[in-house]
Amino acid sequence: MSVQLSNAGVAVSTESMKGSDSLPGPMSRANMPLCIFRRVLRAIFRLVFRVRVRGLEKVPRSPVIVCANHLGWTDPFLVMLFLPIEPRIYVLGEKQVRRISRFRAFMIDTLQVMVALDRDKPLQALRTMEDVLQKGGSLLIFPEGRLGEEEGQLGELQEGAAHVSQKAGVPLLPVGLTGTSKLWLRRRLTVRIGDPIAPEDFTGDLRTRLHSMTGELDASIRSLLPGDREHSRLRLLERWLTKLF
Repeated sequence: MSVQLSNAGVAVSTESMKGSDSLPGPMSRANMPLCIFRRVLRAIFRLVFRVRVRGLEKVPRSPVIVCANHLGWTDPFLVMLFLPIEPRIYVLGEKQVRRISRFRAFMIDTLQVMVALDRDKPLQALRTMEDVLQKGGSLLIFPEGRLGEEEGQLGELQEGAAHVSQKAGVPLLPVGLTGTSKLWLRRRLTVRIGDPIAPEDFTGDLRTRLHSMTGELDASIRSLLPGDREHSRLRLLERWLTKLF
């Protein structure tokens, strides 16, 4: 795959990204396959599910690190399909994710939406994430580091997102997803977007800033997870849709 981190173009400095309303860098733009895919899949999602998005006006036009809770396979799709298409959002994933199926590999290669990381090389992963942000792209991170266990709940957050934010000078964007753990036909899926969390709002040494920023992110995401309960007697295609991808 995949994302060409060595694309030619002017690398945007951290200072130039702060507070910018532009879309700087070669990684901010969506390619034609992604534009077509997004239009088609948005229509399919709205046909199969009932999608609600709250807080779109809070999404900056400059690069951000989208931080969402993680319940199921629809989560990255909801973020990429229903948040603004630019700056382009890249999903962080481990290398082996691409090998799960030929269909998944085809999508990743064609759309170029995944940044493959190696858990055994954390410093290299950090540099890769900074590079994407400085070239104008946004990142999607699931800071729990694993799938959540229950709708409306949030596991302990890792400090990686705050670390990247502090290093790159790019805000965190809290996102709460509900309805995505178990899926059925016309299931209501809700995307709630919180206020951006700016890295410059935190003081102290790095450890203190990371802890404080992660704590604020945790509180923000929790406030976006009201634990929506949908009592549907008829759950058509539940098993198939829940395990589809």
